[in-house]
Amino acid sequence: MAVLDVGAGTGAITAGIARAVGPSGTVLGIDRDETMIRLAREHHASVANLAFELLDVLELRDDARFDVVTAARALQWIADPARALRRMHAATRPGGMVVVLEYTHADLIWEPAPPEPVRRFYDAFLEWRDANGWDNRLGDHLPGLFADAGFRDVVVTVEDEVARRGEAGFADALELWQQVMETMGTTIADAGFLAQTDLDAARAAHRSWAAHDARLQRMVLRAVDGRRAG
Repeated sequence: MAVLDVGAGTGAITAGIARAVGPSGTVLGIDRDETMIRLAREHHASVANLAFELLDVLELRDDARFDVVTAARALQWIADPARALRRMHAATRPGGMVVVLEYTHADLIWEPAPPEPVRRFYDAFLEWRDANGWDNRLGDHLPGLFADAGFRDVVVTVEDEVARRGEAGFADALELWQQVMETMGTTIADAGFLAQTDLDAARAAHRSWAAHDARLQRMVLRAVDGRRAG
């Protein structure tokens, strides 16, 4: 079996796929970020049936050589996910499968509602994404995009990421948004969607809310798969 993982990043998921398919299969991870590809090669050099390539999904060739093509939380950063799916379709052999996992960011649920600085940051995050052409309802739109790209037997599965206080992983799930503030916050502020003082206030307010008041976080996530006609 030949598998392609789109938006491989540092390769953690891709390496898991390689181990799952075993030595009789091959797995290729691609990413458009040179630093990510370098880290992926360094971290997973010991996995014999795994390779990484610096390549944008929009540049995939029409070679129809993969049995399975996957993309986990990667198409959300592409302004033309419809084109990306068409390229993934072209890279899949007849009868092969494409599987995509994506968020609908616009429907994030926090209970109770976080402090206003946190809400202000999240609104700015959505506005920044929208200004870049990134679909904040991509999870909802994927089934139609699959159909338009020519896939058949399209199946949608609910994979919402739900974190509840008192359950394992709760703190780590909420910490994700601290990481987003740290890694993307300055970019969002520099782009004019948020003042730096608002970003600082959001960091402090979210950390306090997550530690003391938050009870639930639900990130809406959908898995969609479809087959290329044989």
